[in-house]
Amino acid sequence: MRPPVARLLASHALASVAMSLPWPWLLVLVWESTHDPALLGLTAAARLAPYVACSWWVSRIGDRLGRDVVVRATIAGRLVLLTLVAVALAAGQPLAAVVLATGAITVATPSYPALAASVPTAAGRDAPRVTELLVTIEVAGFMVGPAIGGLLLATPSFIMPVTIAATGAAYVLMRGVRLPAARRSGDDGVSSWRIVRGSAPIRRALTFMALLNLLDVTVGLTLLLMAQGSWTGRLGEGTAYGLASGAFGFGALAAPAMVRCGSDTVARARIGIWLMGAGVLATAGSPMVLWALLPLGLAGAASVHAESAATGIIQAEAPDEVRAAMFGLADACMVGAAMVGALVAPLVAAVVTPPLLLLGLAAVAGGSATIIRRTGQRRPVTAVPPMSSSRSTVVSNPAEASSAAVRSA
Repeated sequence: MRPPVARLLASHALASVAMSLPWPWLLVLVWESTHDPALLGLTAAARLAPYVACSWWVSRIGDRLGRDVVVRATIAGRLVLLTLVAVALAAGQPLAAVVLATGAITVATPSYPALAASVPTAAGRDAPRVTELLVTIEVAGFMVGPAIGGLLLATPSFIMPVTIAATGAAYVLMRGVRLPAARRSGDDGVSSWRIVRGSAPIRRALTFMALLNLLDVTVGLTLLLMAQGSWTGRLGEGTAYGLASGAFGFGALAAPAMVRCGSDTVARARIGIWLMGAGVLATAGSPMVLWALLPLGLAGAASVHAESAATGIIQAEAPDEVRAAMFGLADACMVGAAMVGALVAPLVAAVVTPPLLLLGLAAVAGGSATIIRRTGQRRPVTAVPPMSSSRSTVVSNPAEASSAAVRSA
């Protein structure tokens, strides 16, 4: 892996985890200061709402400006807003802190689409492995950041200094890293919506990713309901749920170990969703939480593996000049589906019982593999200037064809 790529991944990991780190404390402070369930729910939703409302259109910035400029600007904006969050908390204004933290997430929305769009040209032959790592980091930002923030609740005075320091380190790592700019085809008719309408593989990949995130959130909430009664064994309900959700969440970090599971993006997506379904099926049949930890870890890793494969399909199918917009649309679809899952899961579980809901989710996961299909075509990837860690951009012949080819969905 090229050193600039490693720096980019490390920067994104720090910035993503830091952005999620304050939210457990914000939830606690809002509840303690208001005891209003509606405000608590709004606070929880505020963390996801910017992705649904903004990702599909602000991601286009990454197709119009330098993608490295976009990433650095989002990190700088987060640094400013998270510093203001610390000021608001020091002043005893938790609701103002929630608004500012939501602003930090809104500012961050163009970052991941710009990074994902840059991977095929920046990483070259390492693109599949880098994509797997990037998707793992993005998922970990949602899972690991709040987990660390929860652990720091024992000493909450450390939360904002750690958050600000990690964001600052992310900015330092990105200094000097150059990402290839989006290439223009010269076709004025190219637009993100035209590409979506004209590409069945992209539509299938977006549907697959949305369904995958719907399954992830529904499984996560169902674990909370499973951690009631006999499933806990001798453990308390809180401990059982913590173990189960931790296994599912931290299992995502094992996804890069599965990078060779599948000969192409379609096979990887199918294997990932099948393995996720198998893990959920085993969890549904587990008599106690300790028996479910390994299957849940497998399900978490397989879910990220499947999502990274679907990401690869979009990378291969979308023209470079609208690729960031495609990933912004994917973000909106995925987080929107996750919000639907969060609303529906408790209602469905109350009707059919949590174990039966998990059985149903395992069946849906298995059936989801049919969404991703091969087209039997190969699309060559045009070589462009590689990522550079210097202040000047490396110039190469954009007409050269890459020695590698990416199999489209």
